[in-house]
Amino acid sequence: MTVRKANRSGSFRQKEKFLFCFVLLLGLFLVLLIPPFDSPDELTHFQNVWAIGHGQAFSEEYWAEGKLSLPAGFAPLMNEYPVRLIGIANHDKCSWADLFRQSAAYQPTGKMMPVEGRIFSFGYFFSALGMALGSAVGSLFGIPLLSSPYIQLQLGRMANWIVFVLVVFASLRKEQPFRKTLFLLATMPMTLFLAATLSYDAILIPVSFYMFASILSLSENGIGEIPAAEYLRLVLCALFICGIKAPYACLMLLFLLLPRNALGTDSRRRTQRRFVILLAALTGLVLASVPYLVPAGGAVGYSAEQRDWLMAHPLALPGILLKTLWVDAVSLIIGFWGCYGWLDLHFPRIWTVIGGIVLLGVAVFECCSFPSSGRRRKRLPGLIATILVYSILCTLQYISHAPKANGGIIGGDQSYGFQGRYLIPCFLPFMLTFANSSLSQKKPKLVSALKNKLTWIIICWGICCYLLGAVTLLTRYWI
Repeated sequence: MTVRKANRSGSFRQKEKFLFCFVLLLGLFLVLLIPPFDSPDELTHFQNVWAIGHGQAFSEEYWAEGKLSLPAGFAPLMNEYPVRLIGIANHDKCSWADLFRQSAAYQPTGKMMPVEGRIFSFGYFFSALGMALGSAVGSLFGIPLLSSPYIQLQLGRMANWIVFVLVVFASLRKEQPFRKTLFLLATMPMTLFLAATLSYDAILIPVSFYMFASILSLSENGIGEIPAAEYLRLVLCALFICGIKAPYACLMLLFLLLPRNALGTDSRRRTQRRFVILLAALTGLVLASVPYLVPAGGAVGYSAEQRDWLMAHPLALPGILLKTLWVDAVSLIIGFWGCYGWLDLHFPRIWTVIGGIVLLGVAVFECCSFPSSGRRRKRLPGLIATILVYSILCTLQYISHAPKANGGIIGGDQSYGFQGRYLIPCFLPFMLTFANSSLSQKKPKLVSALKNKLTWIIICWGICCYLLGAVTLLTRYWI
């Protein structure tokens, strides 16, 4: 039996299709459970996605003056469901009956209201497409309900969720050692929460998974030249990752793990393919910076005062990074639960501890049980990427969440606002760096006995994560 067939006949492989259907269908219910605008920055995401899906990103008015607008009929939904952040007491219950009644009564009036927002991001493409298709069908068949604010919000969320599940499933199909770890990362509460919203993280996270799984699969399995279709997908990964969030560009270092002949059989072809990948990443970075170049585009820059302070005290940065790492050490383990803080939900600490143990335990097991033939120096780019991602994110968070005293911005000793969702792209190269086969060589019976048990553990834990989030949202906001 070949290695590929052996991998596809494993207990986890046999359950992939069931898991795919289960997660896809139940996730659509999760979409309905999250109240309007109650995910990170979703009100802003909603405004931007609607503007892109309805052509404002290409309007002359936006490029000339940076203006956005929404139909006046969207105001009631935004007024009824304001953004609710941590610490804001809001225990009002939501009502699907009211939301659908408001949607059924919606009639486009042609009146517009100005809003602030940042237009461009590749992470908005699929949700904007969902909204645009819904509006097009509504206009074609005379169904204004499909153009109503709540239905448009849900269509955008559903589009994100479907793409998230499809890309994660494609990542799990790759022949690489971290399938179970990727499944756990994809089903952690924070990830599920983001995937069911308009956040561009719903696209960024699975694309990061896919690039990681693809490169590792090509590196570990000794495949020759990358097929044209797979190469094109990797180019799109570079474009999307850099075009969604610039700090994640550090993950491009993972391309260094590709075997020498993976990009072509001759030096000219390898050079051309490297150039295309680099060009895709640079194109994404340039387009991601567009909102900051449009006059009055609504994009708020980082704190100039804190940036100036940091430039005047560059030697303070290493201490800030180390202090942040020390203070946020627990978040590095349980940070995958972090975004529920936006809903002011508090899980029992025992759940976060168990989640951290399961996640790290499975990741370490897969690191140590996969027979890796590559040299450790080939994995250094993963560690370098981790350090760079963490350092850049901490620096940007430090600048944009400056500690204040008496209303004035001052230099502090740690980064504020470092969020758990940023740890996913750090976690993947970190685990890759320490992948080895030492445990399987020393304790082969133990490894073999644990494989089937691990499959059921991660499936049960993934289901528990979903049910825990769904029940909490249901009782917190709807019942």
